[in-house]
Amino acid sequence: MGAVTEAPAMRRSFWRAPNYAAWFTADTASAAGGSLRALAVSLAGYAVSGSTAAAGWLGTAALIAQQVASVFGGTFVDRHERRTLIVVNAAVGVCTWGSVAVLFAARMLTYPLLLVIATLGSAVSGFLGSATDAMLRSIIGVRDYPKALSLNRGRDATINIAGNPVGGFLYGVAPWLPFLVTACLYALSGAAARRIRAPRKAHAPTARPSFFGDFVGGWSWSLHKPLLVTVMIAAAVLNYGVNGVEYAIQLHLMQLDTSATLIGAIGSGIAVTMLVGAFAAARLSDRVPVGGCICVSFVFLCVCVAPMLFAYGPSVSRGASYALVFVANSVMGLPFPIIDALLLGFVYAKAPTSMQGRIAVSLTVPAQALSAFSSASAGALLPVLGFRGTIAVFLATLALSTVMVLCSARIRRIPRADGWGTAEL
Repeated sequence: MGAVTEAPAMRRSFWRAPNYAAWFTADTASAAGGSLRALAVSLAGYAVSGSTAAAGWLGTAALIAQQVASVFGGTFVDRHERRTLIVVNAAVGVCTWGSVAVLFAARMLTYPLLLVIATLGSAVSGFLGSATDAMLRSIIGVRDYPKALSLNRGRDATINIAGNPVGGFLYGVAPWLPFLVTACLYALSGAAARRIRAPRKAHAPTARPSFFGDFVGGWSWSLHKPLLVTVMIAAAVLNYGVNGVEYAIQLHLMQLDTSATLIGAIGSGIAVTMLVGAFAAARLSDRVPVGGCICVSFVFLCVCVAPMLFAYGPSVSRGASYALVFVANSVMGLPFPIIDALLLGFVYAKAPTSMQGRIAVSLTVPAQALSAFSSASAGALLPVLGFRGTIAVFLATLALSTVMVLCSARIRRIPRADGWGTAEL
């Protein structure tokens, strides 16, 4: 296991670290492209199919492809030069979403065609997408990880504040426009990644295990850490519930013929509070016990979702219901940056540098396995249970994940950052 402490002389702002600015630009442009197209894909799926279930399965198919590909992608990323993989991923993004823009503009886009393109694009993103996160560990110091992750969360929140409404606005101007802008952002990501200077090898590389050996080694390392296994299961249930709530809101508003701008505002609201949470995470990252803060965050998410059970009832107007959902959903964004900065910062700090890609995948794939079905679940539950019944189902899953975390002594005992050196996974 790699060391997790640094001499004070080595501590400096990670903005001064070589390659960080280029890495941050590439990652930011890619994140902006993803945010801008997220709502547009759902709107396009609903427009070409006319069905919430079909639109829901579009998101599910793309996520399944992404997760299946990422199972092997983490090992691939650890075995190859990561800068090149970032460039290739950006190039595929340009081709994928640029083709959707062209087909939409030519009025040739159909639901099966959109399904195929989105699925293939997501598969490539899943296979190569962990390269950016894997590279970060070799650019900045270990103890700066919580603050760097807080910055990334704040960056993502800022992008989403503008990304969702801008994506909805561009879609309203022309359905193909958000996909064209997305392709341009991926082009910027690839250009920035080319400016990252690959580190020189200090010596000739030694013989490496086979791909299968690296693959098994990464998963074996994670699955033999009891704390990680608990985190995987709790995160999988949590992500299913959170994403289910988001898709239920989005698809229900589509059914009500709500404007794309108002639908996009839902995502902007949660992005604003995530930005606030990112600032809080940066200040709390090395001051509070990780375990206690994580437990409070999980409970807080359940409290946020509960008020949505009273929205869109027979005695509640659409305007009041939208306002209630907007506020409750927005406040739900506060703890996410804190969970990432503290819990993931702890895990990545304890993981060897050479295994960052595989560890990222072994965490994210199980954690997102159930959430791949959130979109389809929301689309199928809405016609049967209605909005409030659908929210109740996903709230129950959030409560289950919270119980798992509260009952885990290993999670509760995670110390603050200055105690990570002696803490065990």
